[in-house]
Amino acid sequence: MNNYKYFEQDGEKYHLKAQFVFLAFLGGIFLIGGLVLAFTIGATDKANRWVGYIMAVLGALVFLRVTAKTTIDMQSRQVLVKRNFLSAEVAYSLDNFETFLVARTVSLFGITMNGTASMILNIGGKEKNLMLNQSVFTVAPLNHMVNEALQIMKIED
Repeated sequence: MNNYKYFEQDGEKYHLKAQFVFLAFLGGIFLIGGLVLAFTIGATDKANRWVGYIMAVLGALVFLRVTAKTTIDMQSRQVLVKRNFLSAEVAYSLDNFETFLVARTVSLFGITMNGTASMILNIGGKEKNLMLNQSVFTVAPLNHMVNEALQIMKIED
């Protein structure tokens, strides 16, 4: 049995580990910042209050992302994606797999501000992007995660 850093193996199923710390930090900043803005600083100004409400809702949505699950099932050759505990699980065939994409957003000073790793599928001639993970300031962990996924999918070592 292989020891993977980004996936947990359960027989022929490989579950992508959740990014609890990153998502909890990001969600907490937006939720707390939004509530503080809505009920203290911006309580006297209607526009600030609405910005606070929107920030708090975005923070709650980021917390929902903690409950997302992505599984590579090599027995049925599918990727199973559940966006959060409120949504249904969707299965995508690995036969539709094209490539992985690791993208980053770079600031004016050359600093990587955000990185995302996505799985690109071609379903009936249409491109479908499945976002797997995100990072801040570096894309190296995303590259390692993609390498593990490629190894699991037996595409390359």
